[in-house]
Amino acid sequence: MARPLASWQPRTRRAFIASAMVVVGVPTIACAQDAPPAAPPPAEFRWIAPGDSLLRGARVVPGVARFALTAYRDADEFPIGRIQEEVKVDTVGGVPVLRRVVQLQRSGPNGTQRITDSSTTELLTLAPRWHRSEQPNRRITIDFAGRKVRALIGLPDASPAVVDTTVARPPFDSGNWELLLRALPLAPGLRVRFLVYDTDAGIHEYRLAVTGTATIQGEEAHVVTFALSRTSEAMVWVSKASGQLLQMETMIGGNTLLRQVRTTR
Repeated sequence: MARPLASWQPRTRRAFIASAMVVVGVPTIACAQDAPPAAPPPAEFRWIAPGDSLLRGARVVPGVARFALTAYRDADEFPIGRIQEEVKVDTVGGVPVLRRVVQLQRSGPNGTQRITDSSTTELLTLAPRWHRSEQPNRRITIDFAGRKVRALIGLPDASPAVVDTTVARPPFDSGNWELLLRALPLAPGLRVRFLVYDTDAGIHEYRLAVTGTATIQGEEAHVVTFALSRTSEAMVWVSKASGQLLQMETMIGGNTLLRQVRTTR
């Protein structure tokens, strides 16, 4: 029986993405005389940065997507809330951009909580311009300009802390990894690594690998493994036909599976 998971508190949208193991059974034929050929070693992870030739913002389909967010612990199911994402193509100073707004609505014992993240990303390079996050107890603004990052972090009615730094390489916005994923030419064997910035962890590396295919919600999908750190791995399913995210999963605290599933309303 579904019931609220009152103890779960999201800090950033990184907690919404996925970790799960998919096991696919493949029939094999035993052969006494000839050993099967050895599988080729996996390709190295390719470094990418804003403006890389692999990235095409035109692959990102504008529109509105909705998701249900549910947690699973042991035999229990806990509805967490709903997410709505809207992506639009716009122009800022003559430069084509992707404007993205993500709204999380979560119901709990203290009423309904809302988190709104909005961002602007250059369409041609996927370089981040800015990111704004409105949370019940925190306000965050991040401005990107190549290797320079300036952020303001604070309570809604208090003076914010200021972060003003220059990093070694131009990073992506960690809150917009979904746009980056959709801008890549997803295919089995694709393996990339890249730097992202967020206000909790600063500059750090993500790794992405397309590990196979599966059928999700009746659609053929790429199975993508996302390594957020050495100890945190996530799984994402992306429609082959539309390039849209269909499902994401991640483990929280070692015993809770958080699943985000695309819905029609």
